[in-house]
Amino acid sequence: MERGSCETAAAAPGAPYVEKSKKKRRNNADKSAESSRAVSRMQRLFGFELADLSSWHRFVCLLNRPMDPASLGIFRFLFGMLMALDITQERGLSHLDYKYLDGTPVCRFPLFNFLEPLPMDWMYFVYLVMFLGAVGIMLGCFYRLACLMFISTYWYVFFLDKTAWNNHSYLYGLIGFQLTLMDANRYWSVDGLRNPKKRNAHVPLWNYTLLRTQIFLVYFIAGVKKLDADWVEGYSMKYLAHHWLFDPFRLLLPVELISLMVVHGGGLILDLSAGYLLFFDATRPVAFFFVSYFHCMNSQLFSIGMFAYTMLATSPLFCYTDWPRRFFGYFPEFLRPVLPLVDPDYEGTHKETSKNLKVLNKPKYSVKKHLVSLIWGAVFNLRFLGPS
Repeated sequence: MERGSCETAAAAPGAPYVEKSKKKRRNNADKSAESSRAVSRMQRLFGFELADLSSWHRFVCLLNRPMDPASLGIFRFLFGMLMALDITQERGLSHLDYKYLDGTPVCRFPLFNFLEPLPMDWMYFVYLVMFLGAVGIMLGCFYRLACLMFISTYWYVFFLDKTAWNNHSYLYGLIGFQLTLMDANRYWSVDGLRNPKKRNAHVPLWNYTLLRTQIFLVYFIAGVKKLDADWVEGYSMKYLAHHWLFDPFRLLLPVELISLMVVHGGGLILDLSAGYLLFFDATRPVAFFFVSYFHCMNSQLFSIGMFAYTMLATSPLFCYTDWPRRFFGYFPEFLRPVLPLVDPDYEGTHKETSKNLKVLNKPKYSVKKHLVSLIWGAVFNLRFLGPS
């Protein structure tokens, strides 16, 4: 009895330590679970784990994560098509003889004042090379060469005349240069017909990251520029409130409030927030509506060439990279020969957070059908997406 009492007494002092140890393990388990939930939430929101930024090696691996080329291929097609239209309009091919008349005073860029226009016949040749480069980008035909043809002649024409400078012309040159570095010819391209290894092959994540960052900066810097007193107080674009596009707002607001709240306030808020709203899945549908409405209005309010349509073409870059496959998958079967490819070459393209994509056997597509698809797509877009 005494021995048992001694054992009980000896064990009693250790009991609190046992309880503390169990409690500590439970706390550690709870913290681990919370950490796991936090990581998964970050994965859902941003598409990568915090650990992917923990070292340079992991960051490089993240940027080279294989992604579906579909969205990039569609953007390449639209950008090339819009640039082909832009060359005849804002770049001045339709009035080239007037633009480069002998003796016409021209304002040069400070660091590029050594550039001079070529004789008229050679200027037509320069524009022809630029046009063929834009068409090559659109079709994904000899893609690298087409990009070099486009950007070399584009920047040459751009730097010839400072008075023709504007923000969106500068943007076109930047996007053209960025596309030169990318693998945008791996979906819906002639190069894919010529080289089956390129057809539907994945592209690294940085291809999308670079373009998304560029478009984010376009919106955000435009918003920062609108923070001056004239814009915030509603004086910069007072005349716009009288345009017929704002007639629906007149049912609710007087013209003065439309100018202050809709034109100036709405434009400021949209530019500052559009990049963020497009990035997240939950807010992307709202951003798509307002951004599309904004650019459609701009296409009617201002003479800005292809800029509004180019910005509309950039919005889907923020979506999941396999959206063209899912979108064109809803079309009837008999239209498949004239549409972009629907079936992916690898598994799990809808899961952008997956790091290891299993390569499957590539389906055998008809070269003839794929070429017909490209031609029909070009005709359709040139007919219906041109400026009104």
